[in-house]
Amino acid sequence: AVGGNAYITAGPMSETMSKSKSEGSVPRVAWLQRTAIPESEVAASDDADADPEAPLLGRRNPREEEQRHMRQARRRCVPKWPLGSSNSAKERECYAPLTDMPSDDPSRGPHFRYEVNDMMRMVYEGNGVRKIARYREKKLVRSGWMSTKIWGTTYLASGYCWVQILMLWLGSGVVAVLVYGILHQVNDKTIASLQTGLRISDTLRTLAAFILGFYLEKTINIWWTLRHDTLQQLMNIVDNMCLRMAIYFPGNSYEDRHARETIMRYGILSLALLFKDAREVDVWSREEAEKAGALNLTDLMEERLLTTREAALLEGMPAKSQMCWVWISSLFTKWCLDGRLPDPLGNQNTMLAYSEQARNAISTILAQLNMQFPLNYSHLIVFFSKLYMIILSVEAGVTFGSSLHHTNYADVISKCFILTIAPILYQGLLEIKEHISNPFRDDITDYSFKMFHARLQNECSAFFKCAMDPPYTTAEDPEPAVLPPQFIERQVNTAMYDFDAR
Repeated sequence: AVGGNAYITAGPMSETMSKSKSEGSVPRVAWLQRTAIPESEVAASDDADADPEAPLLGRRNPREEEQRHMRQARRRCVPKWPLGSSNSAKERECYAPLTDMPSDDPSRGPHFRYEVNDMMRMVYEGNGVRKIARYREKKLVRSGWMSTKIWGTTYLASGYCWVQILMLWLGSGVVAVLVYGILHQVNDKTIASLQTGLRISDTLRTLAAFILGFYLEKTINIWWTLRHDTLQQLMNIVDNMCLRMAIYFPGNSYEDRHARETIMRYGILSLALLFKDAREVDVWSREEAEKAGALNLTDLMEERLLTTREAALLEGMPAKSQMCWVWISSLFTKWCLDGRLPDPLGNQNTMLAYSEQARNAISTILAQLNMQFPLNYSHLIVFFSKLYMIILSVEAGVTFGSSLHHTNYADVISKCFILTIAPILYQGLLEIKEHISNPFRDDITDYSFKMFHARLQNECSAFFKCAMDPPYTTAEDPEPAVLPPQFIERQVNTAMYDFDAR
């Protein structure tokens, strides 16, 4: 552990780690560096991946999967104290759910670095992009709000925040100099009345706070609905379809593994492409689009979510995330016609309904992202917020300048405090509104696709594993129950055909 952090990445573990696990001891490691892959594993992976168009999943046997989950389940980390320290009271476990773990299979993703510390769980997605998976709210509301780990992820870490405050202070200084020169020969009574009578910002603050609060509240409601309704509905559909696949194809044969894991792959691919479609909404040049990864599918091919042929089929397609559900529907239709599913007509209707619901969820998400508040409304709110900060700066300047003639320390201290805090609050709320209006981008508080990928894949893989070895199986009868596949039976209406025509 470095500074109390634990880092979890993808790849095989060392011999010592495996040995300590087999003996039941807690491995005293802090960094699981999994980039040095043994040559034997690389060779095996190369053999399996020789054909780039071969199915990407379904190559692991159940024993390998079980060993992989056991390796993940036994992860431990210790804080910054030396590994040889005997002070067990200082040792702490940094824990993260199994569903959040990255893949340790070098041939398929998700691959990312997962940092767990006493304040938050952080996902490092690559290319300098990091996302907060979860923060420790209990600690935040007590002493954590002062932590540099938190401050570095907030608006207070923005350079614009402090530049704007500096500009307001400079403006206030200019006004103070002018007021001092103008009031040089004015009596004390006039100066005192000026100090107590200038309260324009009080009225404007109330108005700006009201409209800005409503503006932000509406955006937060949209953001909350986006995550817990439409986006979660999409992920629930992927999980539900994989649960059905686990029951219909529970065998260890290549055909069963390929069938169930292809559906899982297409479902996760749809989510990955949704992130790319969503990022396209807020790019204004091709350079920005390429930087955001909205046009490039190479990363999905590296994560083994997409084949070369599938990438070629998606080239130039709009709304790529919805096309995956056409593939899923067509694949189920093929399986129904090939007699690979029980109750093919019922399953066809169910899976088509799932695909329609998923496509609707994606379409709704993209519609919410594309729909903005009217420009006039947004401009009015930004205008009044900025106007309040400017007037506050002018008032502070008048107070500072007049106080040089007639000292009023209470008013000066109050103006100094407000002139520093108010811009942070109002500009911070405007920035928060802009950030959460599209949470599919690369801001530190945005959604992490790598985390969604890991959760979906780990959940669905667990479905497949449980279906292969349910509790009721025995040594005498080790096979899981599975309904027999059927062919579609249709009644032909002879009235539709004229058999006497020939």
